[in-house]
Amino acid sequence: MHRLAAAALPLTICSVAAADESTTHFTIAQEVINLLAETELLLNSCRDAESVAAAIPELKKLGDEAQQIKAKQLTLPDSSLQEDITIARQVKDFQNLWSAIQSHIERLQKDGLMSDELRKVLCIAPTTK
Repeated sequence: MHRLAAAALPLTICSVAAADESTTHFTIAQEVINLLAETELLLNSCRDAESVAAAIPELKKLGDEAQQIKAKQLTLPDSSLQEDITIARQVKDFQNLWSAIQSHIERLQKDGLMSDELRKVLCIAPTTK
């Protein structure tokens, strides 16, 4: 598995409150996609040390949201075949966003903008030389 995919983001499929009747596997998947879209926009805005520092508090909030999504997902029963089919239609959106996030992370590392704090927020292990 690609190191970025394995290490990045508590911002993947991650409310402290139990899922209510309107929470479904589809709504959870949509929440994850929305979270990834917000993450991608924030990482895209990171072009210098100042913008990286400004993005960190927002990325922390997204990490908290990811944990809430995860908690809701864990309260759901197994998905039905119909839900699996519906969710499968969202896979391309997920893959596109994940790819963009990986590209941003690679760019930030290449440009020397991957601060220890950003690495921690994104749950990326320190690189070894």
